[in-house]
Amino acid sequence: MMRFFILFSFLCFGITNATGQNTSTRYSSWNTFDVSKKINQNWSINTEFNLRRTQFLKDWEQLVIRPFVHYKFENDLDIAFGYSYIRNYKHDGNSLPLDIIEHNIFQQLTLTHRFSNFILDHRLRFEVRHIGNITELFNGVYDVDGARIRNRFRYKFQVRIPLRVYSDNRVLSAVLYDEAFLNLETGLRPKKLDQNWMFVGLIFRVSKQVKVRSGYHDIYAKREDLFINNRVWETTLTYTF
Repeated sequence: MMRFFILFSFLCFGITNATGQNTSTRYSSWNTFDVSKKINQNWSINTEFNLRRTQFLKDWEQLVIRPFVHYKFENDLDIAFGYSYIRNYKHDGNSLPLDIIEHNIFQQLTLTHRFSNFILDHRLRFEVRHIGNITELFNGVYDVDGARIRNRFRYKFQVRIPLRVYSDNRVLSAVLYDEAFLNLETGLRPKKLDQNWMFVGLIFRVSKQVKVRSGYHDIYAKREDLFINNRVWETTLTYTF
């Protein structure tokens, strides 16, 4: 399984760099506040607030608000259904010509494998995306006219390795993941690799309720004839009550 993950990561990295000579590089800061409420042994609800800025914090990149509900089985199988409100901001010459809104409905399945020295997570997410449709009125003047629907499939493979256990509720862990985004357009068959995300960082569980994750997040996205490499420092604060 580990060999598969390493091969998969290098394959995705190789694909995104195959024509990397036409690449735009960004430097961003993504910060997330994740609130989770456990209802009972199986059901819980989450809401993520993602504040994403770019160009060394100069400009807004995205605002994402994502509420969803989980049902967890006893065998480390988790299913979830949710909605994402995504505001994409115009921020440089290679971004959108104006701000647009995306309404995103998703279903996901997460399977966890626990070993003595590490934990593996597989997350599969299917998204139905309602994206503002940009039209050019005349000579560089744009407007949003309705919405276009696009489907997307995401597969995330994550490894968590405990580094130091301070107490039952205070643990420092390393985390590494790769996530591939497949553009399905309006159907269910993958058309192309839309994005690839790679992350390496640390997770510190401060208490039973509070967890902090921080690290480097490298993103390659294909946009027309341009590759966008977004180099992100990402921090997530999770509060469970």
